[in-house]
Amino acid sequence: MKSKIVKSLTEFIDLVTTEFDCGHYVFRGVTDRMNHRLIPSVGRIDKSVLCGLPLLEFEKETLSRFKLRANSEVSPQPSNDWEWLALAQHHGLPTRLLDWTSSPMIALYFATIPQTDSNCAIESCCEYGGAVYAMHTCNYIDTECSPSPFNYQYYGLFYPPHITKRITGQFGLFSIQPYPEISFELGFPLDYNNELVKIEFSAETASDIQRRLYTLGVRHESVFPDLDGFTHDLKVKFNFSQCHTKDSICP
Repeated sequence: MKSKIVKSLTEFIDLVTTEFDCGHYVFRGVTDRMNHRLIPSVGRIDKSVLCGLPLLEFEKETLSRFKLRANSEVSPQPSNDWEWLALAQHHGLPTRLLDWTSSPMIALYFATIPQTDSNCAIESCCEYGGAVYAMHTCNYIDTECSPSPFNYQYYGLFYPPHITKRITGQFGLFSIQPYPEISFELGFPLDYNNELVKIEFSAETASDIQRRLYTLGVRHESVFPDLDGFTHDLKVKFNFSQCHTKDSICP
């Protein structure tokens, strides 16, 4: 896999707008450029918690239970398991999907996402720095005429319907891989249509980008357009900006 290094937000913007401006590029941000691997959440599960189930059966069982509980909460309903997996992935269920976005700035936000401690202070960025993966492929999956995602044997991307505001806010789409325990780039066929590049930056650069993105409005409230996103931003706000209060005046 190719890699490139940037040292500022400006360098990142210059890079993605000149080298990755084809409409087929999608992006994924990670906070740890050294240790993060492109392995879906279900592939990272400790086998000791699977109750003896094969990984595939565990994934099917948890999705089935998610469907039963989520039925009353979702409207409109997902129409197939591709859409159910996308919804479950966005709400934290372990699946064979990886989140991607068509927006490099959203990916950069996830690579530098601010986390707060119990005192609402911003925690330090990962000491190894972060990274944004840029992937080019024309292999988009038509989920309406494809086999079940559990039987799909190729590497590809699919756009789910925007069932939740989170998918919309994140310009979201998903990759799927038939072997979720193996890092994506090891099975993704690299040819003239397919490319995978890792854009890396240091912890110091990540910290600076984090603050600048907040000021520019690329923040949790826009990426997670719900009450969780709003409250997260309220905890972050006073770390990044000087806010004035004013006296209330009663007539």
